[in-house]
Amino acid sequence: MFMKKVMFLLFPIVFMLNTVGYAIDNNSDELLSLVNLTAATATQSKIAALLGTPIKVEETKKRTVWYYIHGNTKLVISWNVKTLLLEKFSFNCEPAKKGVFDNRLSAKLKSGVTDILQALKILGTPKDMTIKKATQEMHYAYEHNVLRLFFRDRVLVDYCLY
Repeated sequence: MFMKKVMFLLFPIVFMLNTVGYAIDNNSDELLSLVNLTAATATQSKIAALLGTPIKVEETKKRTVWYYIHGNTKLVISWNVKTLLLEKFSFNCEPAKKGVFDNRLSAKLKSGVTDILQALKILGTPKDMTIKKATQEMHYAYEHNVLRLFFRDRVLVDYCLY
């Protein structure tokens, strides 16, 4: 009887833990679902359904900021208080191991053609990313350099390896 009670209580706890860490895990597929949301389509209820309750919320007169942390991944979402629209989200993840940059990947990136979703599929999860309404920026950390991609309206404008 005691074991049944423990199992009955353990199931909801495991389910809640999986739900909270779902979209900010180090997996590109989950990140793609976040990037697909635009400022016009992202609502607080959609984000809460996708990510769960934020671990911290800061409110000022102009914006509300939600914070999520899962392992070595951090996500910060900023909302406009008046319109309740998404202003910006930033993602930061420290990779466990930094690889060496493969020059063949840069041949797949085309300024003016490649969109942000294609770049994520080609390169995987970035070290960090900032998405605003009109501009987006991603950084990939490699063993000896960093690849910076700059997007305007979700289309690649420029990239450089430094």
